[in-house]
Amino acid sequence: MSGLGEPWIPADSNVKELTVRVIVIGVLLGALMTAANAYLGLYVGITVSASIPAAVMSMLILRGLKFENVTILENNSVQTMASAGESLAAGVIFTVPALLVLGIWSDIQWMDTFLIAILGGLLGTMFTIALRRLFIVEEALPYPEGVACREVLVAGEKGGSGLTAIIYALLIGATYGWMVKAFKSTQAHVEGIATAFGTKFYAGIDLSLALLSVGYIVGLRIASFIFLGGVVGFAILVPIYGLVNGFPNSSGYIDLITLADYNEIWKAQIRYAGVGAMVIGGVYTLWSMRKTIAEGLG
Repeated sequence: MSGLGEPWIPADSNVKELTVRVIVIGVLLGALMTAANAYLGLYVGITVSASIPAAVMSMLILRGLKFENVTILENNSVQTMASAGESLAAGVIFTVPALLVLGIWSDIQWMDTFLIAILGGLLGTMFTIALRRLFIVEEALPYPEGVACREVLVAGEKGGSGLTAIIYALLIGATYGWMVKAFKSTQAHVEGIATAFGTKFYAGIDLSLALLSVGYIVGLRIASFIFLGGVVGFAILVPIYGLVNGFPNSSGYIDLITLADYNEIWKAQIRYAGVGAMVIGGVYTLWSMRKTIAEGLG
């Protein structure tokens, strides 16, 4: 789009969109983004849409390999395929681990997980078709990440400083990741516990550009909710539980309690409070949108 409500490519234009090279690159990037987001989701409990990085990588691949007559619609098709794979991975990693936590599964059932992903993808597609007009056309919701993805695609189409800034950001992120993860040039994770008021308190920080990027994309409001959840869980609920019931330490001396003992309480007791908060939040969201959903499905 060149402006609000105006399509970047006119509807009557005959522009290449779904080609063989798009399908091949889309499948490969979809697999890559799915694996990356599955790792990130299991690591920090939140995923990032693959649309923007897939759009950037699509432009780099199609133009870097000197493909001729590359169109913005081809890049858009690639990022759409990659985003679909990432969304499917998010659906799996936020549901299947619950079966392990609740003891329903003792190990990952690969075929069952595959069927869950396939059926979940089909169900999501059906709901998207039914609710698209209501959310996008009638409600005109902003979808800021979609707008950002559009800006990336347009920057790639135009070239110039916008695309250069995106490439620099990718290089900085990759360099930092290699320096921290591969060469161990700095400590990425810093944490510690201290004794006060007859219990233990925890503080820690993860110096991760991935987490910084997640916070920037989801915005201050959602990022503050995530931060507050961590503070409540680790800095309030665990110390209260340890004060009332004690920490799982055989020595009986609070000064000898380690980070492992502290984390054991969180794993065995406190994280279920987070699961409950997520369930209640999901139910509340569905209830608050009940009329909108009914109109879209009606």
